[in-house]
Amino acid sequence: MLIEIKAGQFRKVSRLVRRACCNCMDGNCLLLDDGETHTCVQLISKYHIFCTHFKDAVLPLDKELYRELICGNDYKRCQSCGSRFYSKARNKRYCDKCADRIKRQKSAERKRRQRERQKQPLYINN
Repeated sequence: MLIEIKAGQFRKVSRLVRRACCNCMDGNCLLLDDGETHTCVQLISKYHIFCTHFKDAVLPLDKELYRELICGNDYKRCQSCGSRFYSKARNKRYCDKCADRIKRQKSAERKRRQRERQKQPLYINN
């Protein structure tokens, strides 16, 4: 199965191949070596991912790029900061950074309301 990549993703893929792929040495693929040097297929392909080793072993190292290419566009916008984040949950509204902060704010507000209710005296009609 071929995975399509865009121009911006091509640069990320090339950087990832050169930096993290153990089979890419000086732009040549060691898996294709049969006595002659062969250029790494993934470095010259601008529109698809052809190398299965790259797809299975190297691409998961860059989680954001992996999600873009493998999982598709399942991204959401954070309602607090507006950044994009990935979530399979349908009701998640905030990115991981904002979620902790929002959770603390909401629990503080809930506790504040609870204390207000406890302060008010109860009037009982006799």
